[in-house]
Amino acid sequence: MKTPRRYVSLLVMLIMVTACVAPVAPVAPVTVTFYKRGYTEGGTDTTSVTNAQAVKAFEQTHPNIKVKIVGIPWTAEGTAQLETALAAHTGIDVLSVNTSDLARFARAGWLAPIDPYLTDDDKSDFYASGLEAAVVDGKIYAWPLWVTAVAIYTNPAIFQERGVALPTLDKPWTWDEFVTAARQLTFQRADGATVYGFSASAAPGAIVYLPLLYIDGGRVHSPDAKRFVQNTADGVSALQKIADLVRVQRVTPPDFGLGDQALVRSQFMSGTVAMVMDTPNFIPDMEKRGAIFVAIPIPMGQLGKTVTTGGFGLYGVANVSDPEQLKAANEFARYLTGSQVARDVPGYQQAPGLRRSNTGYATNANREIVAKLVSFGIYEPAASLSVELRTRWETALQAVLLGKATAQQALDDIAPAYQAELDQNNK
Repeated sequence: MKTPRRYVSLLVMLIMVTACVAPVAPVAPVTVTFYKRGYTEGGTDTTSVTNAQAVKAFEQTHPNIKVKIVGIPWTAEGTAQLETALAAHTGIDVLSVNTSDLARFARAGWLAPIDPYLTDDDKSDFYASGLEAAVVDGKIYAWPLWVTAVAIYTNPAIFQERGVALPTLDKPWTWDEFVTAARQLTFQRADGATVYGFSASAAPGAIVYLPLLYIDGGRVHSPDAKRFVQNTADGVSALQKIADLVRVQRVTPPDFGLGDQALVRSQFMSGTVAMVMDTPNFIPDMEKRGAIFVAIPIPMGQLGKTVTTGGFGLYGVANVSDPEQLKAANEFARYLTGSQVARDVPGYQQAPGLRRSNTGYATNANREIVAKLVSFGIYEPAASLSVELRTRWETALQAVLLGKATAQQALDDIAPAYQAELDQNNK
């Protein structure tokens, strides 16, 4: 008896469908070793807790990838431990990397470029300025995590008392408007106490001054990090603007340019400073203490645009020979810098992310403003500079703020040493 043709066709189709849905052989398990600065196994601090939770959440959705965390301190010993592992090209896959170390690590062959693992979605999701800050010699060598976007924090009670309206992201101040407001916010109370319009700390690393250095269009380095360009006209004019707040406008406390971050923050919290320019790690401190404050953007200079900058959190991928290891490491780094980790781990975002989709930091109005500032970010390209040079540069800026040199003099004086080190690094 012949089998009807229609049953033969159905049988063939069934075989084909079965073949299509047959399970694919599982990929061999991979263990990713994650060197994390500031992490302590079993620790109760925010870094330790949130990273342990992030690893657990990642492993649940990536059952073939296991993650081992190696905690290292923010010390020279921690750096030595990290570099030893990188130089061995084994036992390390993903690592916290500073922008100051990125170029050196990449040129030593310790990091693998991430370009082959960036999808089109990744490229459109990241702010372009964030990816550009991770470029070394034309290749991207790290996954940008977040940036400590600098903003100005205001005391709205003093603004109301002095009849000064707050600017907004939609209507930011021009430099002249900012100076006028700072002058109006500088006054003496009936009890003799002086309130100053504006301040910013001298440390750490002069990072809080950087946005104002960019408002006229100037930069510290050329885009390829091969030339020192801050002593050109736009860089000089911006630095001189900051100095004039002290020497001409007199809207800053007497210790402006000398006070550390703790001092400046205490002045703001005590109501003796109406505006302070700072990084977003000031926000949780103010929130815990019940302070009433409003975040506002940096004033615009000759560039005619809102700007911010800040320190980066970056994850590099170690340069190992195993392609499956590289693939797994990049998948883990993608997760750590994406929007899913912010949903999986409450409190993971300690600073605004560098992806448009990652809105996990914006949990209230002030944090939302800081997060939105990221889209206006200007960041220096990766450059490995010695501690000695950084200190000399910061001292040069401080000399201008203290009236010991003009902006042009100070920047011209530091230029030869700065350029010599850039030349050495780019050989």
